[in-house]
Amino acid sequence: MTIISNDPTWWPTINANILSSYFIIASFIVVTYDWVLIFGQEVELVWRQRWSLMTVLYLAVRYLGIFFAALNILGMSP
Repeated sequence: MTIISNDPTWWPTINANILSSYFIIASFIVVTYDWVLIFGQEVELVWRQRWSLMTVLYLAVRYLGIFFAALNILGMSP
């Protein structure tokens, strides 16, 4: 059973959480949009070149960041 409180002392906390969730969604959209725009260049310059430690680090940072952002969004959904 859900308990609903109309206590005004919670309103700033609720507003901060809503604002925070908006920023998380907006940042995920911007990162995904950047990934879509640059994917062609990434394939040409990174994926088709000889693999090195820097290639692996670049890909790990790039794709793990998108993955954890998606997990963060899924984690905050009810």
